[in-house]
Amino acid sequence: MRRYLFHIHLLGTVNRDHTGSFHASDSQAVARGRSVADGIAEDDRHRSVIVTVERAGGPVLARVTATKAMPPWQSASSKFEHAWRELTGAAFVNGD
Repeated sequence: MRRYLFHIHLLGTVNRDHTGSFHASDSQAVARGRSVADGIAEDDRHRSVIVTVERAGGPVLARVTATKAMPPWQSASSKFEHAWRELTGAAFVNGD
């Protein structure tokens, strides 16, 4: 297992992770980075958070935002999609 670092970019400052955590793969580490961002973004004032995921002593793998920060059309279960559906009575491709 490799050690990964999760640096938090928020409100113009960067909090660098010097400890990190161990994960079995890069994809698990990136998923953990998204989870960290989602936890921070629970406070609506912090939806702009970005988490940089990097291998300790290695390359940056990803910069991820919180799920709430994603444009609504990229989140299939977004409140925006459901509200739009109610307002327009629109049928979507999946037949809902």
